[in-house]
Amino acid sequence: MGVPKAVILLIGSELTEGRLLDRNGKFLSEELTELGFFVQEMRILPDDAALLRIAMQEVLGSEARVILSSGGLGHTSDDLTAALWAEALEDSLHFSSEIFAVLRQELEKRGISHLPYLEKYAMRPQRGEVLMNPVGLAPALYWEKGLQVICALPGPPSELQAIWHEHLKKRLLERFSPQSPLHYTLRTTGISESRLSALIEPWEKTLPPSHRLSYNPSWEGVTLHVYAPPASDMDVFEGRIRELRTLLQPYIYAEGNIPLAQALLHRLKQADFTLAIAESCTGGHVAAKIVNIPGASEVLLGGIISYANSAKMQLLGVSPEALETEGAVSKTVALQMAEGVRKAFGADVGIATTGIAGPTGGSPEKPVGTVWIAVATPTIQEARRYLFPGDREAVIERATATALSFLWQILSPKV
Repeated sequence: MGVPKAVILLIGSELTEGRLLDRNGKFLSEELTELGFFVQEMRILPDDAALLRIAMQEVLGSEARVILSSGGLGHTSDDLTAALWAEALEDSLHFSSEIFAVLRQELEKRGISHLPYLEKYAMRPQRGEVLMNPVGLAPALYWEKGLQVICALPGPPSELQAIWHEHLKKRLLERFSPQSPLHYTLRTTGISESRLSALIEPWEKTLPPSHRLSYNPSWEGVTLHVYAPPASDMDVFEGRIRELRTLLQPYIYAEGNIPLAQALLHRLKQADFTLAIAESCTGGHVAAKIVNIPGASEVLLGGIISYANSAKMQLLGVSPEALETEGAVSKTVALQMAEGVRKAFGADVGIATTGIAGPTGGSPEKPVGTVWIAVATPTIQEARRYLFPGDREAVIERATATALSFLWQILSPKV
């Protein structure tokens, strides 16, 4: 049969109108790829019956063996998915007293006696099945028709993921027995996509035609994904990966699904270093990245958001002379902030950000997007100037990611 193909339909006008950022497509495509399916298409569709009918008929007539949709299973007038899938599959939906009883019990556990729209969640397909929702009310609807599996999943990511792990993943594995491809993920920071591409170009040219290399750049760095078919020689694959690691060793911060903040915390723990953070233009975003990682309390002592000059002076010991002569967005102030927060918390390492996030406040000498990032340790005092394009949100996000990358680079030779 070869590699089974999959299609994902992401349904909701909130997606097509830009009111909500999709998370389900990313999750489902990653999960399917890891299992050994080839995701040949992903569509985002509005809550429009005519457009949904066309899309459903097209994917049912395609080579896809797995068709997954998300969204449109709720109780409001724009939730059309269940009825339209039943129509496309020449099926019908019927009220199930058994499902209704289960949903009533779930509500009672939450201290709710009844919901007026609960009956809609208790509808089940005559020729299909219902996959109960472990964390919500709307069940998933599941059909097997010919060589295809069709599953309509709810839109809330937590509910979709719970149904995937509880029910759907196992069913797909049992039905198709896909072979997982050989897959390696390498994460780098401190090198641009263009420089990285040029560095590994000779290596990339010698990859077998069956292998696939993909680049995933972000503000934290560039992630590389290398794939090979399931039947590939493991020794050959691992040999090529060793060559890649050798080429990029100075820039590698992790392998696999590890974010930069987690790798940075690991590096700090290895060195037995504690950390303190001073933020001006990033307003706490750097600290938030760190505390999102379990175990952050072993490393992070605290942080100070010193937005005003008075806070920089009073809380971090920044000199009035530096603020007067060089300005808050300067190398000297960034270094004093990093050293000031390090001393304030008694930390081994201090990091600081100060800049102009915009849209106002820039000048010809210091345009919007100018950011200084500094790191201070008992033996290191280093600061770098950056100019980030984009709006206020983009500048803050890029400065946050760059601060983590800068600190990782500073600490890298020391551990």
